[in-house]
Order: sequence, then structure tokens, then C-alpha cells
Amino acid sequence: MTIAGYIKQRFSYIGEMSDVGASDFALDFGFNADKEASTEDKKLIGTLIDGFIEKNILHPTSVDESGFSASWSVDSIKTHIKLLLKKYGIDLNEETAAIVGLSVIKDVSDIW
Repeated sequence: MTIAGYIKQRFSYIGEMSDVGASDFALDFGFNADKEASTEDKKLIGTLIDGFIEKNILHPTSVDESGFSASWSVDSIKTHIKLLLKKYGIDLNEETAAIVGLSVIKDVSDIW
């Protein structure tokens, strides 16, 4: 798998990425998009993507003036949890979802 392909695959849990976007991401972080991704490349790309998402998509709702204190809303925390669950393909059971305060949609169409 190429580095661009691996980048697209790693971003797939939050949405679809274009080939151009994957190539640009690779270029911005010093990778050759057409090169085969080694195990070390995959580790570094995973870390870069996680950092990118945390910094640019998930962020505190406010930061005080001195920059040493950040506040997160309950909704931001729940969004972060949902994103991590989606990233790793985890579907919570009802009990666990209730514990962390998330709602779960359950298919009951076969209960007739």
C-alpha cells in the first residue's frame, strides 16, 4: 500500500479523503505519497493523523488568557469519545454507553 493510500485509510474513520488531499498531507509532512508505506512510516503517519485531528478537529471550547487552562464542554468530550470509538470500530453495548453518557441506536427490527 502506498503512503497516500495508507493516509486515506487512516482518515476513513472520520470521512472520505481525496487522492489530492492524501498527496498534499504526505507532502506537508515530508513523505513521498507514491512510496510503499513501511511499518515505521505507518507508525509515524498514525501519530501525525491523530495529532492533526486532535489539534484541528477536537479542541477545547475555551482557553484562558495566560494559556495554561483549557476548558472542555461535555459535548466536546462526548464527541471525542465517539470519534475514538469509531476510529477503532468499537460498538458499545447499552450498559457501557449509559455509563459514559452516550446514546446507542439499536436495531430491533427483527423482534416481531
